[in-house]
Amino acid sequence: MSPALLPALLGLTLVLPGAQALTCHSGSAMAVREATELPLTWTVGEEDCREGWGCQDTVMLLENGPLVLLVITKGCTQEEDQEARVTQHWATPGLSIVSYTRVCRREDLCNDLSSTRSLSTPPLPTFPGTVRCPVCLSTEGCETAPEVTCPVGHTHCYNGILQLRGGGIDAKLRVQGCMSQAACNLLNETRGIGPLSVSEKCTTNGTVPLTCQSGRLVSVRNATELPLEWNAGKEDCGEGWGCQDTLMLLENGPQVLLVLTKGCTQEEDHEARITQHREGPGLSIVSYTRVCRHEDLCNDLPNTVPLWALPPTAGPGTVRCPLCLSTEGCESATEVTCPVGHTHCYNGILKLRGGGINAKLRVQGCMSQAACNLLNETQKIGPLSASEKCPTKGGQTLTCHSGSAMAVREATELPLTWTVGEEDCREGWGCQDTVMLLENGPQVFLVITKGCTQEKDHEARVTRHQEGPGLSIVSYTRVCRREDLCNDLFSTRRLWTPPPPTLPGTVHCPVCFSTEGCDSPTEVTCPVGHSHCYNGLLQLRGGGINTNLRVQGCTSQAACNLLNGTRKVGRLSVSESCETDAFRTCQKGIMLRFKENLAKEPVEWDAFTTVKCDLDEVCQETLLLIDVGPRSLIVGSKGCGKAETPDSQTVSIHSGPPGVLAASYTHFCSSNGCNNASSTSVLLNSLPGPAAPAAGDLQCPACVQMSRFCTSSITVRCPKGTTHCYKGYISLKGGGLSSPLSIQGCMAQPSNSLLNHTNRIGPFHTAEFPEDVNKDLQSRAAPKDLQRGGASKDPHSGAAPAPYLAQVVGLGLSLALWCAVTSLLTLLPCDS
Repeated sequence: MSPALLPALLGLTLVLPGAQALTCHSGSAMAVREATELPLTWTVGEEDCREGWGCQDTVMLLENGPLVLLVITKGCTQEEDQEARVTQHWATPGLSIVSYTRVCRREDLCNDLSSTRSLSTPPLPTFPGTVRCPVCLSTEGCETAPEVTCPVGHTHCYNGILQLRGGGIDAKLRVQGCMSQAACNLLNETRGIGPLSVSEKCTTNGTVPLTCQSGRLVSVRNATELPLEWNAGKEDCGEGWGCQDTLMLLENGPQVLLVLTKGCTQEEDHEARITQHREGPGLSIVSYTRVCRHEDLCNDLPNTVPLWALPPTAGPGTVRCPLCLSTEGCESATEVTCPVGHTHCYNGILKLRGGGINAKLRVQGCMSQAACNLLNETQKIGPLSASEKCPTKGGQTLTCHSGSAMAVREATELPLTWTVGEEDCREGWGCQDTVMLLENGPQVFLVITKGCTQEKDHEARVTRHQEGPGLSIVSYTRVCRREDLCNDLFSTRRLWTPPPPTLPGTVHCPVCFSTEGCDSPTEVTCPVGHSHCYNGLLQLRGGGINTNLRVQGCTSQAACNLLNGTRKVGRLSVSESCETDAFRTCQKGIMLRFKENLAKEPVEWDAFTTVKCDLDEVCQETLLLIDVGPRSLIVGSKGCGKAETPDSQTVSIHSGPPGVLAASYTHFCSSNGCNNASSTSVLLNSLPGPAAPAAGDLQCPACVQMSRFCTSSITVRCPKGTTHCYKGYISLKGGGLSSPLSIQGCMAQPSNSLLNHTNRIGPFHTAEFPEDVNKDLQSRAAPKDLQRGGASKDPHSGAAPAPYLAQVVGLGLSLALWCAVTSLLTLLPCDS
């Protein structure tokens, strides 16, 4: 057995023997007896104690109708002296618990209680009630417990498990009996009796909570040390939970990684499974998993014997690879000649999480293939989640501290410290640290955000955005890639210094930090030179932070510029407003209509909800109309948006009759609920009056549909003045929408852009893909494609032209799904 494994699992502490002092009675016992045998007596052995130690006596007596449980533990102790103490933890004619504890040092063998006479008393006379309960005291089970009539007043049946540990006792006792209440509190909140730790669980379905072996270990060993052995601790499981055993061995030439986790689990039982995830020679992985419930401590795998076998011999090949198993790095990896048939060098990172394990392992070795698949698609081994990354040459994948938090604290509590979690980053990403500290007289507001980032590295920066006394703001930002968890700031010490002494001025201001409101702020006397009261709102967004902070305090100037022009602090976007009502409330909703004559007949446009906007947003309402003649579509959006001109209204006719009509209405406004147009007439009233054009000779398919392709087009005779057929699609994204819009129809204007190259309509980002534009791009690329032996690509086959592709990624929603979603949001039907 490897002696280094035991401290890793159990945290053992070695002690040296001391000089002999007292001799104490010593021993422990537990027994179930008939109540008629009371009082009970006992004898025990003796032991010599360490210098300064005393003698302890602990007896617990549990009476349960005709049965009693006696628990005794005696011996040496470091506890302070206490006189004999008898405690009645629970006292009823049904179940009752009484204990005796004492610690003494006056003489040898002073822990001399040897009878239950001082604990047991004759039972009080009782009358039978109407409730019958099973009665049981057992370390085995209560399947054949006799049933008794409970005393009057005992209206509930107790069914629980007592766990007793300490002083040489380690027992789980099943208890059933009569109780006067339904609570699971037989111990009456008791957690310790002398050296005994006591706990209680009550079963609901008759199952007995298990005790399982518990421990975890990650260790790199020499292969010559195998097989390895270990000892584990114990833990009590939840009701219905089982015991799990998980062992993984990764062999890599002369080294072996051992990953072990034992404990409680909710997983279903399964017999022991040994899985060879990857065969050697070279790198190999094998695992053992088991889940059991048949008895306590059934997850009893004690060593690596079931998994380990001497690796097969193989002749040397021609490829040499570095060998490494390390949680640190592989800068000084040893190079070896790989076995024959192993023609590739593996270089990857394994991440194992779960079951108390959180490890990142750098692996280099010999493989028979070039794939980054050491785990052979394995993602789960017992409670372990396993993942794998193979950095490209010069690339790296970091693990960073990750988390976000905000807190208002008293300034007297500074410096503040914190802890966070971890996250695995994408290849090439770095770790970022962002901390912002606002001081405001007696209060401070702390904002923290940590995690992965694509930003370039920069050394730690401490920036004082606003100097005190009075209101002050300081921030810390850093981006690093030099090692895992390098974003390691965990205290305000680098940001905070005690404020310099100041003299009181003549101005009094309210002081407040709140995400709710400042209805009852504290008023303070401002420092000399601070002659203005600040009253504003800070909005913080990004890095897991999304908050609006109301701030009041003392400043030296009247401007609304607490942030001193700052708009970005690390991952945080920050903005500021000193308006009384900083956040506008706007109507919110999406509308979609397919119907004939939408260019002539207005339809209702209602929003059934409202939304609060960000500081730099105003209300918006936008309509887009596409009319191809026999069929038309109108899309509407109400909500918040950003506008260069806060109050503006625009109607645009992007392409007009004869042929396809594409028109839009956009309205931005800066008062609450001002985006309140109730029908599409706000657009229709600005369109040119309809004419009755004579039919021409051109025929075109006509269609407007929410999809990439028209599936229900009809052929129409185009009006005079049209010169060609339009066929293409427009992607819409924003304003609550994300979908392609397919259009076919007659067209007169010489440009083949239905939207006249417009790429923004209100909140909608638009990208247009006319078919002949795609064909033109395709024809220009065809010779190069044909030289490679490739086929030309139709944009409707799923490949859009490169200039437009980035704008439409992820927009391929089906008509049925899109209609379902928009109908839900607007409470309006998708008309057929």
